[in-house]
Amino acid sequence: MWFLTAVAVAQDDPWALIRVDDPNHPDAISRSHLGSVLEAPPEAGTAWRIEEMGVVDQVGQISSGEAIDAMNVQPWHDAGFTGEGVSVAVFDLQWFGAELSDAELGSYETWDCWAHEGCTPEIDTLRPRFSYETGVHGTACAEIVREVAPDAELHLVRSNGVTAFENAAAWAVREEIDIVTLSMSYMNNSFYDGTGGVSAIVEEMSEGGVLLVTSAGNYADGHWSGPFTDTDGDGLHEFDDGSERLRVYFRAGKKRGIAMQWDNYRRCGDTDLDIVVYSADGTVLDAGEAVQEPDADQCSPVERVAPTLSRDQWAEVEIRRAAGDPAVMINLITSSGKIERSMPEHSVTDPGTHPLAWTVGAVNATGYLVNPLEGFSSQGPNFAGDPKPNIAAPDGITTGAYGPTGFFGTSAASPSAAAALAVVMSSDPSLTARQAADRVEGWATSDRTSWQQVDNAEGAGRLRLPDPDGELPGCLGRGVWLGAVFVLPWGWTRRRGR
Repeated sequence: MWFLTAVAVAQDDPWALIRVDDPNHPDAISRSHLGSVLEAPPEAGTAWRIEEMGVVDQVGQISSGEAIDAMNVQPWHDAGFTGEGVSVAVFDLQWFGAELSDAELGSYETWDCWAHEGCTPEIDTLRPRFSYETGVHGTACAEIVREVAPDAELHLVRSNGVTAFENAAAWAVREEIDIVTLSMSYMNNSFYDGTGGVSAIVEEMSEGGVLLVTSAGNYADGHWSGPFTDTDGDGLHEFDDGSERLRVYFRAGKKRGIAMQWDNYRRCGDTDLDIVVYSADGTVLDAGEAVQEPDADQCSPVERVAPTLSRDQWAEVEIRRAAGDPAVMINLITSSGKIERSMPEHSVTDPGTHPLAWTVGAVNATGYLVNPLEGFSSQGPNFAGDPKPNIAAPDGITTGAYGPTGFFGTSAASPSAAAALAVVMSSDPSLTARQAADRVEGWATSDRTSWQQVDNAEGAGRLRLPDPDGELPGCLGRGVWLGAVFVLPWGWTRRRGR
């Protein structure tokens, strides 16, 4: 059973943490208004699931200066539009590894949504709770915001797992934050169709007037999806080329490996699938064989494998039907390697799958106007058919945190886009963040011949602001693409931070 594995893994492994939907559980090490996080499965009879921690959507280490040039922000700065009066919060888990510097970040406040449900403590950057929080990813995202929108009100928020994300969302609504940028993926909480617990958080933020700007993910070359197929009746899934194994490249050490989901969230236990990883010589490297039963305390249509390897290597993945209805869709994502016959489509992850999230893909800042989407940048649509991402923005940026080697990935693109929105909002105090996003989409540059075309790689196109001289062009919008526009209450006004 998976829960035995969860207890056995190292304490710094995010899969070792457990979520129960009881905010008052006595064994909680962190809690929100909806649930608690435990270090081990609870007593029998209490439903639980793995507490998915955020995965940073980063593939390397862009100078914010490159982002300013790529998005044509400098003319806006010259005209006096620098983000003043707009509040931007950076939600992240890696604030532990670099001194937060006033010289780099200017004025800011920090909030720890793991340490307290109210997010009231400041982040103690010397004491991470988990080893995977050690790093400067959040600091680099904040640097981009500060450089692109130098006068925005900046908040740094520790939001590592789903429970802390619940707390952070409620905090953002209370504080009347305009824009949140989140460069992480929360995995395996839905079939990436805009439903589930993480999507409910996005809806809470939107209803409270907060726009979530989030990374699409970096999984285009580490993703495969398709229906379970077994034409010969041997219980083994047959991939699109007819073979019963899929080659996956794993990196050395024990990484997050690969996760397999199937679309059984609303009827968990109807189908039970297993996943096995083999080496080139046929040795079993790891297996995910949790028993999925409808009435079990822990039923989740997910299997995870993370083989411990001494070297980078290709391995083979096999999917088996253990029990139940075979008519399911399968989704495979690896965050530590790549898949040989990868499928970019449907590779956007939560919370970027939700129609109310403003989801950002990545284009390299060097040659930004002519470059295609980065090969790793996740593409849509989501599994409900909603177009994603909404827009593309620059990555490949130099930051103080990562240095001149560059900050790559949709992780860098999300704060670039969020800060550009803040600049646009500062030019017109009547704009909400959602209205600014709609306007910016209308200005985006694209290779498409018609704005009505759906582009599940770059969305509206590459974010590029027009010169602010004279009357700015109005928003073209994306027609039915932005269903979010129709669910916003009439008469909303701009909400400002403190």
